[in-house]
Amino acid sequence: MKKALSLFLTLMLVAGLFAGCGGETKTTQQEPKKEETQTAKEDGKSTETKTETPTETKTEKKGFKVASHNAVIEGNPYRAVYETQMAAAAQKAKEMGLISQFDSFVANNDPALEAQQIEQSINEGYDIIIVNPIAASGLDALIQKATDAGITYINADCIYDSDKILNVVVDQAAWAEIQADYVIKTLGKGAKIVQFNGIDGNSASEIRSEVWQKKLTEAGIDIVKTVAHNWSDVEAKQLMNEIIASGLEFDGIINQESANGIMDAIEESKIEYPKCITSSEEVSWIRRIAKVNEDHEAFPYIVVENPPGIGATALAIALNIRMGNELDPAKMSGENLIYYTPQWIMTYENQKERLESIADLPDSTSVSSFLSVEEAKEKYFK
Repeated sequence: MKKALSLFLTLMLVAGLFAGCGGETKTTQQEPKKEETQTAKEDGKSTETKTETPTETKTEKKGFKVASHNAVIEGNPYRAVYETQMAAAAQKAKEMGLISQFDSFVANNDPALEAQQIEQSINEGYDIIIVNPIAASGLDALIQKATDAGITYINADCIYDSDKILNVVVDQAAWAEIQADYVIKTLGKGAKIVQFNGIDGNSASEIRSEVWQKKLTEAGIDIVKTVAHNWSDVEAKQLMNEIIASGLEFDGIINQESANGIMDAIEESKIEYPKCITSSEEVSWIRRIAKVNEDHEAFPYIVVENPPGIGATALAIALNIRMGNELDPAKMSGENLIYYTPQWIMTYENQKERLESIADLPDSTSVSSFLSVEEAKEKYFK
């Protein structure tokens, strides 16, 4: 079975992505609008999904109608790449005759708008709905309505606690453990750490935080400050500036994305670099931290892949389900859960090789891999 991972070049100029399709880049709260996102990017990879939906073939209908729901794009590089790669995977599936229509909805972190948009997709008869939600609660009634209508509903990127849907997610506990182990090894017992979470209430952010609290505390590391930057470089910079101004003593930073904002505050304040930092997968950050460590290890760091391509993987799984393929429980992490374990990791020790592996990628991308429809079938289905 093919398990190859590929780095997928993804431009995070989201406006440019949608401009070529004649759609809008945002939805408004008063009237949710859908945007048809058809990009010409290829070469992606995907995963699979599970649902009690009826088997359909291309002879019965010419492709499936797919809706993607994203919490936010603007100001969130991770979600922007998620959106771009989802659209690229959808375009590839269109070329294969598997998708007849693909529309993307963005809720701008407004839960009411998110619910309204999902309900609109249900009412308009989409075959597949893939949601990267604002939070891991509040959508139960809509999930019930979607499954009652025979829609394949998949939650991507963060776990939503419902036995009626399939979750396709990065193994966030493993992601967090890799970083915690690095901090413990680098700083040792008695060190003081500042913890930057993502969005409070988001399941991925909460899982990571729980792992860090447990592992670091057990290792004798003191978490002296915990904040949430909402996966925003702007907010990360503001919070880091406040921490610096407060005079709080700390040795290192354990962090969920948005490291560029943290670094901006550190460098502009001209304080000494902390003794370690984790982790963003944006190419701009990877090159920036590598430059700091170009001649010697001046600022210890670790980068752990958290691929935005998980949405495109979820789409591949959903398409397999609609085509009548059956998920293999032995290849899953639970009844309704598929995990992807991070593979791409960079530290000072392998810095040269990792930089070479992304040499052709622009700064505006993230390191991200996903499975194709065929690879998803081989990896997760009987």
